[in-house]
Amino acid sequence: MSYDHIEYSINGKQIPSPLYPDELKNILKKWANKESYDNDCYAGSKLGNDLNPYADHPANAKLHFIRDEKIINIIVPALKRSYPNLNFKVTGHFIYGPGDFMDEHTNISNPSNVMYLTYATGKSKFSYRFSQDDDLIETYDNIDGLTVRTFTLTSSPPYTFHKVDCESGYRVSVGLRYVEL
Repeated sequence: MSYDHIEYSINGKQIPSPLYPDELKNILKKWANKESYDNDCYAGSKLGNDLNPYADHPANAKLHFIRDEKIINIIVPALKRSYPNLNFKVTGHFIYGPGDFMDEHTNISNPSNVMYLTYATGKSKFSYRFSQDDDLIETYDNIDGLTVRTFTLTSSPPYTFHKVDCESGYRVSVGLRYVEL
């Protein structure tokens, strides 16, 4: 079994490592292309709104949502195999194309532990900070490999402000809210 993945613990919390990272990588890889972006998704773009980093959800984004019926029945069994000690809910499944993004936001209405599993074919990053006075910390996706990020969302300070930028290629991201059993 290859461990062609990288992990980022944004709040310093231990990361639940996947038992089968190659399986997860291969599932996400199937979606990280122009054909899936154009045909298996729907646009979720919101543009032109005033930036509000304290917003629960991003005010501005350009991305595509993978249709539930296309991914849920494929990804959930693989997630259960890779994370048998987690109780989780899939909260997002996105494809970002070249130049797509999601602006800074907090998800403050849904405090929980969060995990993002990502596969990228080009240069893309997830940036975060805990205060608007801090500089953004950039974490880059593993190109042609799995990236696992975990952090905790809170409904009170310090918040985890976070955003996504896909500079080139395609980026597939599956988000989970989870608790360890």
